[in-house]
Amino acid sequence: MSTPNKAVSRAGFTLIELMVTTTLFSVIMLSSMALMERDADLSQSTLSLAALEDRSGQMLHSIEREMADALISTPTAILATGLTPGTTNEAVVSSTLGFPEQGILMLSRGTAEFEVAQYNSLGPGLDRFSNLVRAQACTASASHDINMEIVWAGLAEPIDEQTAPPASAFDGIAFEEGVGVFFRGAGTGISFRVPIDPAGGTNFLSGEDIQWGATIAGNQTLTGWSAIEFVPTSTFNEADTGDDINNDGDFLDSFDIGQLRRRSWDTANPGGTIEDLGLGPSAILQETCNWGSDLDGDGFEDPIFLWNPETRTLHTRLFLIGRSVKDLPIVRRVESVLFLRNENAL
Repeated sequence: MSTPNKAVSRAGFTLIELMVTTTLFSVIMLSSMALMERDADLSQSTLSLAALEDRSGQMLHSIEREMADALISTPTAILATGLTPGTTNEAVVSSTLGFPEQGILMLSRGTAEFEVAQYNSLGPGLDRFSNLVRAQACTASASHDINMEIVWAGLAEPIDEQTAPPASAFDGIAFEEGVGVFFRGAGTGISFRVPIDPAGGTNFLSGEDIQWGATIAGNQTLTGWSAIEFVPTSTFNEADTGDDINNDGDFLDSFDIGQLRRRSWDTANPGGTIEDLGLGPSAILQETCNWGSDLDGDGFEDPIFLWNPETRTLHTRLFLIGRSVKDLPIVRRVESVLFLRNENAL
């Protein structure tokens, strides 16, 4: 009677072994499948991020090629008539030459009346900003006196006084070549002209002088002008995902996500054809209501463009937001420093 009992016992043990082995195999298979799925997600994410950086790198290279021979301008204007708080439709100024056909203005910067306004067109006589939208970027509508300077928000350039300047003289401190550099403006664009041949050829000289302008709808014109500027397309809130995007220790910040766009227009024909071209991915990050601010938590501001006319260098910084494993936001930085060849670039 003992032998059959042993046989039954042995058969039962074998069945248990089989069940355990099957369970372990299932666990291993499920784990392997999860690992493969995670690796696939990681691979897709890495490719996506790599593609994002690659496209941005190509865009920077394209900008560098165009800007290497460019003449950069620093658009500023002087108020010819004062502005009152409210819904003033236009601002009459000394000149709008060099300002894009539409854009963002900084009014009374460095004062208690600081205001950001958006304009949507230029007056026909290049003497006014029209279709104003007041109190933008979390600022309030204020009074602005005659002869007050108006600055295009795209501008960012070092100020003359770099040793303990008053707070009203600068808008940020950027890290350049190992030192902090005080600058004014928000640095979200550049305004420029390039060598052109009005005859449509490649003779860019008139005597010994370079002919400056832009190509619009295939025509090279001396009255043409171009600008590259940040244009927001969507927003991202840290609170939605609990991610500290700019490493400032909280999850309270909101960001504009957008694209660089190159616009060319004819200054002799305000309101005419505007050539508008998107450059690179719509993944560039700027803090809402604080464009040009610190985006990596190092204590220095990060304007997209910082132009130094003394050294003729253009520093471009792009902070790109993408998605990583499990759809988490991740930020990458791509940048370049370009030396402009033309000595008379201003």
